[in-house]
Amino acid sequence: MKKLIVLLVLVGMITACGSANDGLVKITGKIENAIPQGEVILEKYEQGQITPVTTVYSDHKGNFEIEVAVETPSFYRINIYGQQFETIVLDDEDLSIEAEGDGGSNITVSGSKDAENIEKLYAFLDEYQGLVGSFNQRYVSARNSGDQELLKSLTEEGLGLEQKKIDRLKELAWDFDGSLVALLIVDYIPNKADEYYFLDSLVTKLKKDVPNAKDVDYFAQSLPFFKPAVSIGDMAPEITLPKPNGENLSLSDMKGKYVLLDFWAGWCKPCRAENPNIVNMYNKYNEKGFDVFSVSLDRTREQWLDAIEKDGLVWPNHVSDIKYFQSIAAIDYKVNAIPFALLLDPEGRVIGKNLRGIMLQRKLESIFGE
Repeated sequence: MKKLIVLLVLVGMITACGSANDGLVKITGKIENAIPQGEVILEKYEQGQITPVTTVYSDHKGNFEIEVAVETPSFYRINIYGQQFETIVLDDEDLSIEAEGDGGSNITVSGSKDAENIEKLYAFLDEYQGLVGSFNQRYVSARNSGDQELLKSLTEEGLGLEQKKIDRLKELAWDFDGSLVALLIVDYIPNKADEYYFLDSLVTKLKKDVPNAKDVDYFAQSLPFFKPAVSIGDMAPEITLPKPNGENLSLSDMKGKYVLLDFWAGWCKPCRAENPNIVNMYNKYNEKGFDVFSVSLDRTREQWLDAIEKDGLVWPNHVSDIKYFQSIAAIDYKVNAIPFALLLDPEGRVIGKNLRGIMLQRKLESIFGE
């Protein structure tokens, strides 16, 4: 079974809890291939840190038992021999754990609603990985054959596959009533700013479902970090930064055209991979009223200008203050990862967000025609 990696450091969402349950929760376990007197440690996630709660030792048959006082629903981790780790939620239900004890990932947890929910999440992720594996095989085959039409179709299919994953994760999170497992799902949503309003609704729901869980409160405190500075329909905030020649250029100077506002950098491999597509779109639609306003988050002027030349970014609207993510434009737009792009209409209103590859092509085709 896979280990869940949650948003511990970024949002400090796992923390000590208050008081609700006064009884003990019992965890019984069976380890195959056991190490006699091997350490089994119950650990607790606390604000980005993992702290030991109690240590027991498996007997010669691999049996162990842990009793712990759980005041409110919280996230814990079972550490078997320092080789196998499994995230669990402890509330008021006893758990049973079975493990191979060989350092692999085969751990089964049962006995609680939260354990069932985690199992559902793992099952979906396994299914999705299978779909991705099959898709990748077809994509590689099409690329090797040079079938451009099939590649275009598969690229669109791949984007749809990712969106289906996000939609299913949101369904699971919403359906896990009264379960902290909903918070674990958040880690698998790639662009949380795009899902800010869903996450805000989810936190409101969890506060009702799990009113005593401080983990929910701490995650709620992290939500402003994900709130986008600009949403679809908003007017794009002004940007005024130097061009390579030192003269200032403002985003408002581009009004009257459809503009791709593109945050990128020479050091950013995904940005560089997307640049040929942007160049193609610029060459195809520039005379029809499409332009690009590129904001570089490079660290050095040399890196910025070298990437412009090597990637053939022929449009003249390049700006940067060479301040990396401390750029005033990145701060104003709350850009914390790149590539990041917005499509603006001739009035400067946002009509598209993070459109890349085939999605950008389709959007521009809908505006200008083929």
